[in-house]
Amino acid sequence: MNSRLFSWKKYGTSKVGFYLRFVPEIFDIPESYPASPWIHQAASGHIPHAQLIISQNGGLAWPAVQRYVQSLVCRNGGCGTCDGCIQHRQLAHPDVHYIFPVVASASGSGTSDSFLGEFRNFLKFNKFPVVRNWIEALDGSQKVVQISVKEAKRMGDLLSLTSHSGGYKILVIWLPERLHESAANKLLKTLEEPEPKTIILLISHQEDGILGTIRSRCQTLYLPPWGRTEVERWLIDERKIDPNQAKILSALSGGEPGVALDFLENRERLLPLAEHFVEWLRLAFKKDLPGLQQWVDHLGAWNREQQRDFLVFSGGVLSQLERKRHQALRGFSLDWFPEVSFNAEGFSKLMDRQKVSLMHKTLDDAFKDVGRNVNARLVFFDASLQLMKAF
Repeated sequence: MNSRLFSWKKYGTSKVGFYLRFVPEIFDIPESYPASPWIHQAASGHIPHAQLIISQNGGLAWPAVQRYVQSLVCRNGGCGTCDGCIQHRQLAHPDVHYIFPVVASASGSGTSDSFLGEFRNFLKFNKFPVVRNWIEALDGSQKVVQISVKEAKRMGDLLSLTSHSGGYKILVIWLPERLHESAANKLLKTLEEPEPKTIILLISHQEDGILGTIRSRCQTLYLPPWGRTEVERWLIDERKIDPNQAKILSALSGGEPGVALDFLENRERLLPLAEHFVEWLRLAFKKDLPGLQQWVDHLGAWNREQQRDFLVFSGGVLSQLERKRHQALRGFSLDWFPEVSFNAEGFSKLMDRQKVSLMHKTLDDAFKDVGRNVNARLVFFDASLQLMKAF
């Protein structure tokens, strides 16, 4: 474009300001969040070669890593306006490479670079990516979605390249728990024999799904949920969500913003979770073993992501039922589902601290077991027996 014929002032902005309108923003990590000191550490120069960042699905791990990487590629500590920052925000920085699970081809050779356009578009609308939504974006719900064998060789090739800027070469691996076994072994070798000035950042939502030898070679950072109060406030202030609805979504999400947004946009996906949770409580309360067995068989047929969603949802409703014992509760989750008949007042009176503690432990244990690929029917049958004890 001829700069003499085009005036940025016509648009009331500078050239950089005009361009930034079309570059996706990175979420600002609050200073109070535990990732903030880690992000600031990037400017210190004392940077571990391999780091494993653990968080729940839909949490702040992705934007935290993006902020961290921006601090590494920017000469001004992550200014947000230089060429390096702009390239990074577009997932187009020549020294930053992304590995993520994709639909396996017939030869098992699908690689991330073939899906980078789809991944960029996905992240444009998903600042806190939820795994299931990426799989759906790939139309991969009935397919194998993994980090392939061919990707393993690509990792080494990427890190052997010369840095364009003379700085770090950075590899970001989203969901290393989905590494094909051969790819995992190749990554292990890369971790053991690192190239100079390389940084590998692994973002995982399922630590147990990663080889122990890989975990042992990484510095690990655990990122907790952002928090229900923080998510509720953010939904109201930034997303302009009705306060009652924001309270419900923050409770159901377990304090993870990506999950809250996913639930907001997919209420129809939540309805079966609400129906099955209420049925589970009733069957456990009545100690109806035949009914529980049927319930277990039905839930056991769901895929792993649905089962994990159910357990997160159940934990959120359970916490609200506990609070309902002591105070009037504005924005009770199940009020969002008039189709589901449930006597919340009656059930909340059956709760005490010890029972609720047992129920939460039951849900937490089940969530971990589902993540470890333990037989789902066994997991939910055992959880049902534990739930019966709570009544």
